Amino acid sequence: MIKIDIRKLRLPNGRTFEQQMKYEAKRFLKILQEEIDDWYMSYSSVVYQRTYAMRDSIYAEDVVDIDTSGMQLTIKIKQTDAAMHKSLWGDSEVNALLLMNEGYQVKSGWHKDIPYFGYREGGHFLERAVERFEQENYFNIKIYFDY
Repeated sequence: MIKIDIRKLRLPNGRTFEQQMKYEAKRFLKILQEEIDDWYMSYSSVVYQRTYAMRDSIYAEDVVDIDTSGMQLTIKIKQTDAAMHKSLWGDSEVNALLLMNEGYQVKSGWHKDIPYFGYREGGHFLERAVERFEQENYFNIKIYFDY
């Protein structure tokens, strides 16, 4: 049996397999950041100053996990603590990336009917980024978010 380090294999484009996977992780991250930017531009905040911490909290690992089980490759997109946002209604923290992607609606309170404060439609930028990435996904890479 010959042992082959799959990360060192060269592809027809001249990159090693490992270099290509890092490239793909960065390509996805760029797409995701474009989708988040589009979401940011879809409305103008009037009550607060944006920090863009949510957008800047995502990153792809420099070390790419290559899992060849089931003939799929996996890239993990992670986020820093900057994605966590202190709740206005207590000491808890929420994951702003997930909250803005999924949307929310509070059940009660004076603010429950105020758009972008008491409720917000989900931006679904995570799903759109995956869809765009998969249009040119020649390596059958699966995207997982580590949150």
